[in-house]
Amino acid sequence: MTNTPEPAPIEDSSQTISSQVQNLIAALKNRGEDAIAFICDEIQYLNPLTLPGAAKIGQFLLFLKANLKPKQYKEALANTLGWISSAANQLLKLAPILGKFTIEQLYKIAKNLSPTALHQLATGRTPPQVIDSMLEKATQEEISNKEIQQETKTYKQAQPKSEPTPWRYVGQGREYQPPRICEQAGLVIEKLSHQQGTPRRFLIEDAILLLAEKFPPEAPS
Repeated sequence: MTNTPEPAPIEDSSQTISSQVQNLIAALKNRGEDAIAFICDEIQYLNPLTLPGAAKIGQFLLFLKANLKPKQYKEALANTLGWISSAANQLLKLAPILGKFTIEQLYKIAKNLSPTALHQLATGRTPPQVIDSMLEKATQEEISNKEIQQETKTYKQAQPKSEPTPWRYVGQGREYQPPRICEQAGLVIEKLSHQQGTPRRFLIEDAILLLAEKFPPEAPS
């Protein structure tokens, strides 16, 4: 008598997509099945152009990325799934957001989002916080592309502006980017660099350090 493999657990529509996928993976492991192989096979039958499909694929990709080495993960995308990494990265970005909704909520969201509004959320230029709030709102009412644009603009305007800095980080430390200098000083640096065979950068550094020795900083009062 041939042993028939047990079917995957029936999805509970009241559970979030994240919970459904976690329960599926747990059931596969309990039965001793290869969860990675199962998931790679399942992704091929899901439609990433629908919200439920994108949500499930995102959760599956999170599992694969956490359980495979980087090279194995890329091979799974390229060979088994036939996906390019940029598409997978976008779904990984949306996975924590879409995963918290139920199937029913995702269908409501899809109904309340026009194709252009949905594209606006999926382009990668919309902040995750705005995507989250817009999807929450879309479970109850229609959302327009213009509303997403306005919400994105408001969010970005509310973010603290980063102050320009002369420092840039390289390797384990950081470098100071000096301001522009006048032509006269530049000609001196060029001349010294040729005469001494020393890179211009080192000449500037030596000059600043010598100046610091000549005029040490005053002790705080």
